[in-house]
Amino acid sequence: MGGSEERLERRRVAKRTAIRAVAVRLALEHGPDAVTVEMISTAADISPRTFFNYFRAKDDAFSIEPHQWTREEILAELRARPADEPPAESMRVVVQAMAVAADFAHLAAEWELLQELYARHPELFSRMRFGEVDATIAALSAEIAARRGTDPARDLYPGMLVGASFAALQAAENQARHGERSLGELIDEAFDLLVQGL
Repeated sequence: MGGSEERLERRRVAKRTAIRAVAVRLALEHGPDAVTVEMISTAADISPRTFFNYFRAKDDAFSIEPHQWTREEILAELRARPADEPPAESMRVVVQAMAVAADFAHLAAEWELLQELYARHPELFSRMRFGEVDATIAALSAEIAARRGTDPARDLYPGMLVGASFAALQAAENQARHGERSLGELIDEAFDLLVQGL
């Protein structure tokens, strides 16, 4: 994938993040069932057709999952990395891209709104696609295993690396929220610690 295509993927994530913020605010004001795709689209200054370029269904716009990326987008970021690059370095770059495009550095306020929405409307939990996270981890693990020439069903490293990478992102994001250091710097440090352990 070329640089311009990579930037396109990241712009898609940034746009999805902005649309989701609008959707969550509307759902808090009117209730999620009363909010329509047309209402979200109007408030986000997009067409309903454009909305479905970013979300498969209305409820996806209320997702509590904070990373904002689809499985295909994360895989595309990983596949854009050089084949001979150390897997941990590839995942570091992918996680940095995820954090920047989804504006994790300023996620705290949006996350609080998502938590408030789910506290008010716990029925949203039953509409979530919980399997998506597991499927994303499995797909990323399979990609790393393929680069290593191993079987992901027998090689523990790919799954450990992917799981640890997302844990590193969460730890860095949590510390950035309460400290003075930048999220990017904390992600780099988290991956340094990860590599030392791996």
